[in-house]
Amino acid sequence: MQINNRKARERLNRKSDILDAAERIFFKKGFENSTMDDIALEAEFTKKTVYSYFKSKEDIYYEIMLRGYKILNSISRSMLEEAKSDSEIYNIKTLGKAFIKFSVEYKGYFKAIVDYENKYYSSNVSEELYKECDKEGEYTFNTLKESIENGIKKGEITEKFDSLDISLTLWSCVLGFANLIDKKEEYINKVYDRTSLDVLENGFEIILNSIRKD
Repeated sequence: MQINNRKARERLNRKSDILDAAERIFFKKGFENSTMDDIALEAEFTKKTVYSYFKSKEDIYYEIMLRGYKILNSISRSMLEEAKSDSEIYNIKTLGKAFIKFSVEYKGYFKAIVDYENKYYSSNVSEELYKECDKEGEYTFNTLKESIENGIKKGEITEKFDSLDISLTLWSCVLGFANLIDKKEEYINKVYDRTSLDVLENGFEIILNSIRKD
């Protein structure tokens, strides 16, 4: 039993080492420009060893996205629990800030998720991993949608639009904020005399005012 446990730990440690190496390669070179040879070299394993843990480059990428989604969801849960607000508008704003925090503090994961999420499921990814990644990936969005639905029921949010349409619109706006901060923060500060915090606070208010019930 002890031998089996030790072997299991060694296998998990090796798998983690390969994922860590793959992160460094993907975050530096991008998914499309990276190869299994690059990952094996960075991890200091043979390519055969890497393939004994992962069936494909896509399989590794989904594992990395899964890590990112779990971090994002942890941030979202933590910030919502800290806020402890009965206002769904406030909770929605908190979720937006959680996503921005994730995009700023975990740029590699953020870019990995954004760059890959429009691609379809491939047979190069195990079905179990795909389902787990999909579940974690939908968590924060579903939490947002639930807040919107609760806000409609409470009379905080307009019922003129479907909750899904509102959710997708808000999600798109927050994604836009994240990309703006990532690529144009210094420019906005110098040219328009606005900090990223100014853009976020004012931007969130503009968007949330559009869905508040009159």
